[in-house]
Amino acid sequence: MMAALTTSGAILLLIGCAGGTTQLDIEGDFPVPIMVKLPVALGIHLDTTLTTFTHAETFENSREWVVSIGPAQERLFSQLALGLFSEHTLTDSVYATPPYDGVLKPAIAEVQFSLPEQTRSDYYEVWIRYEFDLYDRSGRLIGNWQLPAYGKANQKNYSGTSKGLQAAAMAACRDAMAFFSINFSREPVVMNWLNSGMPDVQAPDSIDKTDASNTATSSDGRPV
Repeated sequence: MMAALTTSGAILLLIGCAGGTTQLDIEGDFPVPIMVKLPVALGIHLDTTLTTFTHAETFENSREWVVSIGPAQERLFSQLALGLFSEHTLTDSVYATPPYDGVLKPAIAEVQFSLPEQTRSDYYEVWIRYEFDLYDRSGRLIGNWQLPAYGKANQKNYSGTSKGLQAAAMAACRDAMAFFSINFSREPVVMNWLNSGMPDVQAPDSIDKTDASNTATSSDGRPV
C-alpha cells in the first residue's frame, strides 16, 4: 500500500508584476512514496524542455499569468523514483549505462488552470497532462503513454490568488506522483516489457546475416 502523499519542506513562491503580468514560480519538496519497490533499475532523463516548462495564460481582465512548473519536476521525479524503483539515476540522455535496464523520459504535454471567478466556484484548479517515453538500454524507444493529473485548492483557505494557484499546482504534481506510482507497472507498455524480462528492442538491421541467404522472404521483406 502507498501512504498518502503530503508536501513537506518549504515552497518557494516568487511573484513579479509588470505590465499586467504575474509570474508564479513553483518549487517545492515532495515525499517519497512508501510502497514495495519494483525490481527495476532505471535512468531518469529530465531534459530542459521539462525542467524549464512554463505555462502562460491571459484572462478577460487582460491580466496574464505565467506559471513556471518546470523547476519542481526534478525533485518530483527524484523522490518518485526513490520510492518506486530498486535503483535509479538522473541521466542526461536516453542511453542507459550498466547496470540500468532502461531510461524513462517524462514530459509535460499540456497545462490548464482556472480561477474561481472564471468557474464561479470556490476553487483554483490545475490540470497537467504528462507524457512518458520508455527506452531500452541502447536508447531505442520501447513505447509511450500519457498520464493526466489534477489539483485544486479552496480559495477560502488562501489569502490571494497566487497562493491558491500555487497550492492547486502542487496538488496536481502530487496527484501525478500518486497516479504514476500506482499505475506504472499496469501500463501495457511497461507490463509487456517487465513480463518479457526487460529486453532491448531489436534493432532494424539486427537480422542474423549468416542465415540470411537461406531465409525465404515475402514481398514486403518479412521471413516466411
